[in-house]
Amino acid sequence: MDRRRFLTLAPLALGVSGMLPFLGGCRQDDPLRVSYHPWIGYETLYLAERFNWLPDAARLTRRQSASESLAALQKHEADAAALTLDEVIRARLQGMDLVVVMVFNVSAGADALVVHESIKRLEQLEGKRIGAEGSAVGAMLLDRVLEKAELTREQVTVVDVPADRHLAAWEAGEVDAVVSYEPTVSQLRRAGAVLMADSRDFPDTIFDVLAVRRDCIEHVEHTLLGLVDAHFRALEHLRFNRQDALYRIADVESVTPADARRALGGVLLPDRRANQRYLSPGSRLTVAAAELERRLGAGNGLGNGWYSDAFLPRSHARAG
Repeated sequence: MDRRRFLTLAPLALGVSGMLPFLGGCRQDDPLRVSYHPWIGYETLYLAERFNWLPDAARLTRRQSASESLAALQKHEADAAALTLDEVIRARLQGMDLVVVMVFNVSAGADALVVHESIKRLEQLEGKRIGAEGSAVGAMLLDRVLEKAELTREQVTVVDVPADRHLAAWEAGEVDAVVSYEPTVSQLRRAGAVLMADSRDFPDTIFDVLAVRRDCIEHVEHTLLGLVDAHFRALEHLRFNRQDALYRIADVESVTPADARRALGGVLLPDRRANQRYLSPGSRLTVAAAELERRLGAGNGLGNGWYSDAFLPRSHARAG
């Protein structure tokens, strides 16, 4: 379950070519190729495919990481991808013209800081080794935690640990605390780590979204509308047939239903109306984007037109 490694691997995926314009574009009759990777907030796509709710022209590819999805977008092997907001912003700043058309989920506990049992207060992180991914999401949550503790990065030792090594690093005693996300957080807690803070303490900060290449949008409009509608249909199944959905998700992600349930409890899954609010000028999504942009040192690099609610069911088109 590796949803946030793009920023550590992005130079490999994009390199100098990330600054170049796309070669070619989508044609009117081309299928909509959508890339995603294992993460609880994206599994509505899996459910929609499993129940044959996707439009005929939609093609899903399940990859191992966000870096693979970004590379597929760059190489024209994908037209859209499920990504975190920070991944979209970083990609745009490196030359990829992506448009956010839907919000999958907002983290509300799924991202967390866990610590050694001897650490009782945030201030006691001073001088400690904190493991975290080298991504904007991990860095942002860590910065928020340090701000709350009234500490600077110079007062702690930040250890760059990939998500798939969080548990191993903890068990090997390489770190005193870890910034991670579900289901790894639950695994860390079972290994003795103590929850100290999570994304509920910093609401509306971490978003997962569907982003589409701008040069494809007008050619796949009908299919994109159907794809977004299928997501909301799967979301309804998740809400009203929760046990069935949890077992299906647990099976495809190779975790227990209990882990899937716990991970799902750490995210908010916005419905159509909530999506319309997020994809509006001055929304919490746009505020979070501006904050991420500032942390990436870009200033006003996003420009206009980076999000649109035109593909939400029964919504009026509006772009920002």
